[in-house]
Amino acid sequence: MSRSILSAAWAVVLASSLAYSAKLVFAQEAAAATVRSPREVHWNLIELDGSPVAAASPESQPYLYLQAQGDRLSGSLGCNRLLGSYDLSGDSLQFHSLAATRMACANMSMDIEAKILDDLKLVTSFQISGEVLSLKVDNRVLAKFEPERAK
Repeated sequence: MSRSILSAAWAVVLASSLAYSAKLVFAQEAAAATVRSPREVHWNLIELDGSPVAAASPESQPYLYLQAQGDRLSGSLGCNRLLGSYDLSGDSLQFHSLAATRMACANMSMDIEAKILDDLKLVTSFQISGEVLSLKVDNRVLAKFEPERAK
């Protein structure tokens, strides 16, 4: 084959690969933007009682994960691990049997961890708007979460 035919073939392969990669990225972004259930998503806490929550490090990011099978909850309060169960029906959501480890933590205020745990006990409903999960009691937003971004 001549050099120009090989160059053209490689150009077609490269263009096809780039188009396929762009299509995958678009599909992943579209899927993330259409989250409709709080289940099976790693939800990072971004706001608590109207105040932004900034983790000192990725390892100290408070998060929730609602397992679909068995209605189990797992997560982190920032330093301490969180476990429990939940009931989900429509936009109704309640957490039960919440328990956390009790390690002394330097990266995050223990008061913030206690506040997160206290707020979770109050939750009666949720709303997902775009990529933001809001946990509520009596239409008042207690906490906001967003899906963890791919690394």
